[in-house]
Amino acid sequence: MVLNTWFLDHLYNLDTIIRIGWLALIFAPFNKISKYCIILPTLLFSVECILVLLFGDSPMLNWISLKDLLMAIIVQRKQFYLMDLWIAQWMVYNFYAGCGKTASCGSFHINKTWTSERYVFTILLFLTYLAAPLGLVFYIVGKHSFLKEYQKNVQNAIKNDYFHIDQLKHPFSTPHTVRFADKLPESLSSIYYFLLGIIGLTTLFTIVLPSYIGLIIYCRIVYKYSSSSLSDLKTIPEALRNVTAEMRLTLIKTDRNQRRLIWHLKYLLLQFATIFEYASNYSEPFRLFRSLEEYFRKIYHTPYFVLGNGIAVNSYDIVKRYIQDLPPRKDAELLAWEISPSLETFCDFTTVFLSTNHPDTQLGRKIIFQWLHSFPHNLKHRNFEMELQLSRIVPRHMDKKPTKDLVYQAVGEVMFFLATNGELTKSERLAYISCVQSPFIFFPNWFNFLFNGHYFERKNLSNYYTLLRAFLRYENGSALQAAFMAAEKKKSHEEVLKFITVVFCVAGSPAPAKLAVTVIDRLWADKEKNVPLFKKNPHNFIKECARLDKAVPTVNVLATDEIVSEVEKSFEGKIKISENTPVHCSIVNANRDKAVFENPDEFIPDRLDLNKILVWNGVEEDIINPDQSKRPIRYCPGHDLSLDIVQYVAERFLPVTDDIDEDNNNKNEQDLIVFEQKIRKLTPNEESHCWNVLDTYTKVVRLLMTIVINESNLFPSRAIDIAPPMHLPVKNFSIFRIDMAKFIPSWDEDKPNGSRPLRKFARWLVNSNIWDFYDCLAGFDTLEQALAWRSQIFPSLPLPNIVYTDMFSDEAMSRLAFFGCACHYTQRIDKSEQPALQNAVYVNDMTVLSIFRVRRPFERYGAAAYFDGDFQLIAIYWCHANRVVRKDDQFWEHAKYVWRSSFFAYVTIHDHLIVTHMIECNALVTATRKYLTNDHPLRLFLQPFTYHTVSVNYQAAISLVNRRGLVHRVWAFDYDEFLKVCDYISMTYKFRLLPEYIPSSMSPENNSKSKEQWDKVYPIYSDMNHFWKIIHKYVENFFHITFNVQDDDKLPMDTHMTEFINELCKQLGIPGIVSLKRFIDVLAHLIASSTGMHEHVGQISDYVIDPRFIGAKLQEGKEIQNIQTYTQILILTVVTGVRMPGLLEDWSHLIERNQYYEKNLANYENFKNELKNLSQDIDHRNKTRKYPFESFNPKFIECSASV
Repeated sequence: MVLNTWFLDHLYNLDTIIRIGWLALIFAPFNKISKYCIILPTLLFSVECILVLLFGDSPMLNWISLKDLLMAIIVQRKQFYLMDLWIAQWMVYNFYAGCGKTASCGSFHINKTWTSERYVFTILLFLTYLAAPLGLVFYIVGKHSFLKEYQKNVQNAIKNDYFHIDQLKHPFSTPHTVRFADKLPESLSSIYYFLLGIIGLTTLFTIVLPSYIGLIIYCRIVYKYSSSSLSDLKTIPEALRNVTAEMRLTLIKTDRNQRRLIWHLKYLLLQFATIFEYASNYSEPFRLFRSLEEYFRKIYHTPYFVLGNGIAVNSYDIVKRYIQDLPPRKDAELLAWEISPSLETFCDFTTVFLSTNHPDTQLGRKIIFQWLHSFPHNLKHRNFEMELQLSRIVPRHMDKKPTKDLVYQAVGEVMFFLATNGELTKSERLAYISCVQSPFIFFPNWFNFLFNGHYFERKNLSNYYTLLRAFLRYENGSALQAAFMAAEKKKSHEEVLKFITVVFCVAGSPAPAKLAVTVIDRLWADKEKNVPLFKKNPHNFIKECARLDKAVPTVNVLATDEIVSEVEKSFEGKIKISENTPVHCSIVNANRDKAVFENPDEFIPDRLDLNKILVWNGVEEDIINPDQSKRPIRYCPGHDLSLDIVQYVAERFLPVTDDIDEDNNNKNEQDLIVFEQKIRKLTPNEESHCWNVLDTYTKVVRLLMTIVINESNLFPSRAIDIAPPMHLPVKNFSIFRIDMAKFIPSWDEDKPNGSRPLRKFARWLVNSNIWDFYDCLAGFDTLEQALAWRSQIFPSLPLPNIVYTDMFSDEAMSRLAFFGCACHYTQRIDKSEQPALQNAVYVNDMTVLSIFRVRRPFERYGAAAYFDGDFQLIAIYWCHANRVVRKDDQFWEHAKYVWRSSFFAYVTIHDHLIVTHMIECNALVTATRKYLTNDHPLRLFLQPFTYHTVSVNYQAAISLVNRRGLVHRVWAFDYDEFLKVCDYISMTYKFRLLPEYIPSSMSPENNSKSKEQWDKVYPIYSDMNHFWKIIHKYVENFFHITFNVQDDDKLPMDTHMTEFINELCKQLGIPGIVSLKRFIDVLAHLIASSTGMHEHVGQISDYVIDPRFIGAKLQEGKEIQNIQTYTQILILTVVTGVRMPGLLEDWSHLIERNQYYEKNLANYENFKNELKNLSQDIDHRNKTRKYPFESFNPKFIECSASV
């Protein structure tokens, strides 16, 4: 080999480059140079290897010589040095993982000071350089011990999880000790459970599963009976099911004194088989129980059979007797096995597992009854405030069947709101869903050991503590205070809170949530049949679902002497069982007993025998008995509550049918239902045709939009998620310049770790320059096809605030001009301006966009609509044709379409995108986070109104208004021309206060109308001004309280506030703010802009339900959008409809607890009450107005600007 020695040793010194990479990694881990110094030697080494293989003096097909070349490379050991370097890079990123966020500019937001922990970590890096395996081992050990404290401290500074940090001060919110390892230091405990997980999984795969396979083979060999089951049960072989049942019977009847090691080993294996059998029949457990009963009836002539660790029974009469007629004796049993020690020890008196005669049972029931009866809200008596909050927790969904997680979350949030008048944070909602989904905490200790050393059980337990902290946040509420009083000092607050939590997680999670899913599944499965049945009697519909449902398959009791005698007698003395043997009463089979229910396997909500069902720990007809003394002794206290919650959630997800609900008072919803009922389904050919018309970009964005929106809809932002400002450098949040000459921050403290990888990938994919750009003009074949396309492909379209049932008449144009999103541009005409239109009194002028060129073959935007003194449309000036079009003219309908499309384009681009988002909201959030420290009172005051504004504007900048972005594609401007539009808007922007948005000519006085008369025809005048006064008063009172100043005073002497004001003036083009009054005006406007004005100009779903209503591109002779443009504007509507917390939601946790707390809290509560009163007032006035107007109705407004 001629090349080898010289090339490997003299061409360059790779070892030196690797050492430089080590130095960069150790001393400059946050700099890009460290990354390049790692990638560079890797690339050079790769090139070296390729050159050696290509230019070696041995033919490539000579495998012996080729092997020599490879060995020559391998013996250099450089690949191992490179592997060490990559391991070190992983250690660096792992050490700082979760402690910061890499911004778009490449900087790493983290505390870069040399702490003691960082010195230790650097020493570990040096050790890794010397001996990588040893350094890696020491790092992993250190990460779980002394280094973990550093990471925890930095994470707390970054995440600043207000609720968790605050509540960790309470000692009983810390998880209790379940196993001895929980007493160890966290680092040692982590190591212990890691090793235990390895042992558990090893045991599962090397001992348990092979033993189970051997058991299956054994059962097939010894089973001699012909088929004994009439049930269709294919998931578990009959031989396995019946032989293991016989083996369990043998174990159960073995005297307790004779149970040796072999007995316990068999018991564990058969318990594993039981769990596997149940899991295989999870969707229909009644089939498993029925097949076992049939076998035992055939062999032993008894209704009893063996299940799990005890005797089971399906008979309705026997089940009723054991769970209701006899005082049940209970233990820590669930389904057919013992529960985990985590659940058993979580609360000292969980009544679900206590016998009836236990002294804590009655006390626990008393606590629960008092807790339930003291809920601040009741679904049977809803007030305005309750309806508002519930409608935000569970928005009306009628477009498609919801996912299970969405229903689970709805049930949990509604239940929690009713109990506390509060909200669950995102982490708490995730914990609730996990409680519903994950069953591991209900499994035995030995079973959880097999699955990663109790990992899933411990994760379940951590969810319980997450929800405990949620209740702890509202411990001063009426319901929990009533529970504390009911405990009569016999139980501590800690015990009562844990008891409430375990009731919420065990009784309040799996059963009602899963029953709600069952109800909704049945409603959507055959909506034309089942929706009328549900509306006729919701509770009966739910009860019939519960009768057939698997949510509560068994109720467990322990055998008393009386039960033991009955069982042994039934087996004709062939077996002897011990007292306290578990007896599993199959509710799901008892409710299908043919001796009690007619056609028991059929769904009949009107059945006469419905109230005989066994659910909620008793017979339904006894539970609803008005005489409480005759109710079952252990009936569920939450019986009525669970029915009401399931009904409410089902109503929110009720599908649309031809049956109109006359009791529904929501006219907007009724109008939408009537509109949607006219829409047919797309045929497969139609769907394929429309889909194939779209360009690749639109297809990709549509698919990615579905993923992102589903996630956003599942976990929408709540006010409780708004955290206080972070303890970070105030000026470091990565400002960058976008094409429209705006400077936008990219790092958002409300989302410090950035988007999830899936969202990052979606954003990168959408913004790649690989997608073609062209305007496809292919249209829909029919209007019905267009509506079907919208309904079927975009089921996540945000519900409109206003449903326009008339979109095309001249009267509809008047409605848009005086009630629509551009009504603030309507004004009285100066007669000298339009002498040719003698009858014209009002004009809505949208001609400004006509000066900008559009792509071929589209028409220019721009039109002005003229109205007479009776607000009727009389003429339209059409810019593209440079002519005035009057009624009955040839182009009248087209001119109306041009005006509608022009005002929609102008309001969306000018008012919504540029003015609201890129100028005013961006100015507020930039100045706030750049110059106000995290503990500044004004920073905390403004936090709700800037929530997620940085990430929202950043996403809009890089995905919507970029070259080849969605806005570029939706409208007909070339990108350079679009930038001219943006420049024009920015140059002509002049800061105005909210009331100044309405022309002075549109006051009641200037139109010879009273305020009441004017409100009926131009409602924005009163609504906007009322909203403005409430916002202004709130801001004004804040300054009076916090800074002890009055309107006519000078500005507070505050360096940070001065810099904040200067930044606002610079970005808004204000000459200067020298008085407190002017400063309050400016702040009040910026808050009003990000809330009410944003709702007014940004609620575009009202205008896109029909492709003829508005257009994005104008074509000659067309008054309907083409397929691609309509699809793109629907995408825009969906992505801009992601919800922020509601303005009426509660963010009182952000009020600083200082000497001004009580006064600021009173100001906050007064602010919320005035907003609620305004909302009720608008609802009332909408009934007398010519048309409803909702833009400034606080119940629709969000507390910060969404996309």
